[in-house]
Parts: sequence; C-alpha cells; structure tokens
Amino acid sequence: MENIRKYAQLFDLIHNSFDGAQLGKKVSQKMFYFFERKGIALNLRYGIHYYGPYSSKLDNTLHVLESEDYIKINTNGTTHVISIGKERVDNALSDEEKNIAEIVIEAFAHKSPLELEALATMDFIANSMNCTTKEQIVSTFQEIKGDKFNASTIDKTYNELKRLNLISISA
Repeated sequence: MENIRKYAQLFDLIHNSFDGAQLGKKVSQKMFYFFERKGIALNLRYGIHYYGPYSSKLDNTLHVLESEDYIKINTNGTTHVISIGKERVDNALSDEEKNIAEIVIEAFAHKSPLELEALATMDFIANSMNCTTKEQIVSTFQEIKGDKFNASTIDKTYNELKRLNLISISA
C-alpha cells in the first residue's frame, strides 16, 4: 500500500500529542483530513459523512496499519481506541511534511472530537462544496448538521477557521 510508512509515522505523531487521552477513529479521520488540507499528499479522497469529512481509504489503511503492527485498535467500547503498535517509523516524512504535521497537531490536537467534527465539516463545506459566502457556508453546515451545533458554536468555528487561514472568504 502506498505511503503506509508515512501514515504510520503520522499516527505516531498524533498519538504522542494526545498526552494520555484516547485517540479514536473520529479524531484520526479529522487530523488526517487537516494534514492533507495543509499540504501533506496522502490521496485520501474525503467525502462528507455524518461526522464530517470521511475517507474510506483511511479507514482501510487503519486495518492495514494494524495488520502490520504499526497501530493497535481496541474495539471493545463505543469508540475504537487507537494506540501505537510495536513497529516504529521515523523517517517516512520529509522535513516539510513533519513541519506541516506539527502545525496541524498544534492547532487541533487539543480539540475534542465534537470540536474537530465542527471544524472539519465547516472547512470541507467552505473549500469543497462551492460555497462562496459565509452565509452559504453556515447554511450548508446547518443543513448537514441540523441542530447539533448552536449559533455561537457555528460562529466560533467559522472564526477559528478564518484565523487559521483555512477559510479565505472575506465576509
């Protein structure tokens, strides 16, 4: 599988940034989404899903990584908890990719799964669904998410994406 060592090293970086917090599939999907958005070529082909952007290719990659003992997936609870396996990778990412990964981790690793869902969903809408105004982005977000997020959270999410230069709409 292409890039398997790159995926393994990125999981290692994510896992190390969580300081004992549990890393689940939802958070992994969103972190990899932002890795790709910021410039790490992973060819994951995201589409919109119930919990925001989702890549079936990444989901399949998780199982390959587990079979190669790069990660372990505990499926006993409601969240599939991902931990690091016995195999280690240190040099699969270029210096530029490591820098991008560090920027993404710094920006997003402290977020809850729900916050990441909102951020990634709104980013996907703003950058992949031909929305050209804040009103279109918010309206589409509300159509997809229903009443899951209140107006204050939606506004905070939009402003954070603008602050991170992920949304470039001036309105």
